[in-house]
Amino acid sequence: MDGILGFKKRHLFSAYLLVGSLVIFLSISVVSFRIAERMEEQAQLTTWLLSSFTSQNIGYGDSEQLKELVTKIHEIEVPFIVTDTAGRPMLWNEPIIGIKMPAQMLSLQSVDPAGGNSQDIDRILLMIRDFDREHEPFAITSPSSGVRIGTLHYGSSRLIRLIRWLPYGELLLLGSFFGLIVWARGMKREANEQKLFAGMAKETAHQLGTPLTSIMGWLELLREKLPQRDVVVEEIDRDVSKLRKVSERFSQIGSQPQLQDSDIEGVVEGVVSYFEHRMPHLGGKVEITFASTLTNKCRFNRDLTEWVLENLIKNSLDAMKGKEGTIELVLFDGADGAVSIKVIDNGSGVPATHRNLIFDAGFTTKSRGWGMGLALVKRIVVGYHKGKIRLADSGIHGTTFEISLPGEVK
Repeated sequence: MDGILGFKKRHLFSAYLLVGSLVIFLSISVVSFRIAERMEEQAQLTTWLLSSFTSQNIGYGDSEQLKELVTKIHEIEVPFIVTDTAGRPMLWNEPIIGIKMPAQMLSLQSVDPAGGNSQDIDRILLMIRDFDREHEPFAITSPSSGVRIGTLHYGSSRLIRLIRWLPYGELLLLGSFFGLIVWARGMKREANEQKLFAGMAKETAHQLGTPLTSIMGWLELLREKLPQRDVVVEEIDRDVSKLRKVSERFSQIGSQPQLQDSDIEGVVEGVVSYFEHRMPHLGGKVEITFASTLTNKCRFNRDLTEWVLENLIKNSLDAMKGKEGTIELVLFDGADGAVSIKVIDNGSGVPATHRNLIFDAGFTTKSRGWGMGLALVKRIVVGYHKGKIRLADSGIHGTTFEISLPGEVK
């Protein structure tokens, strides 16, 4: 229960962080879009005023005022192009459009609106089409007769385009920030788990040491007093060896174990054999089997791999709940030369609500459990062996865990 509560607290914080980030993003986006809209309105008003003044100056033919108008035009940040009634470009603001106007304005009279002109003029004509797709152009009319004498085409300023893209930039920034926080929390949690695993493991190994040495001494006394190869003594000796292995396993947690063994079939067979002898006491109605079609090879740590398999088998026994059933261990070739192991049972299965939590340290459904078994299994497989472990299948028909260990390069 504590594991479930801890998991809920961690994910509640992440949810608050995500919701808070989204609220900030939406708020800034609304403001940004509103500013962009206002700037669009101002650009439209500026362009309308420009078309009005252009109409008056062109209509009255005041060259001085027209010259002054052209000077002011170059200061407007809204990109625009003025065309005559035939669609030929007559005027534009050079600094924003990025194309110089010709020294001889009369040369524009020979422009073909359909194209085939100089590179710069054809670019101007292309911009006109782009502007018209974005905004409705303004008509320029003669103030005296009201006759249309040209058209003013305009686009969005660079500032407006930047503001439009601002929310997406903010979203990317917030996403990166959120991802960084999640990554940092994950790293912190992993470091804490590592310390917890190492501390518990070393303390357990220390606590096992003294009684284990004492038991080994009493076992030697039993051997002297009882007949040779007494079954009870042999089984006790086997269990003492098992305890010694457990102590050695715990001592390896927190340090990088050596991956020296290559006989994975022998290890699996040994674990199955150990449980077969003790099944009458652990789960008398449960049958444990082993099958292999393996040809690939891998390097692994024997003690820790045995520990992984034992944990999974014990979980399967717990899922049987004292009922009749089977546990199958299957060894086969995985993808890319990997060695794959499946542990299959026909127990009660893992509830759907727990499937994403089972490998989290501290998560347990048992009243006296620590929730470290599967978390430790994952650490050994993924952290120490650079392999993979997953809940391959689970339901009322049972559960399947699949382990994949990197194969040796052939």
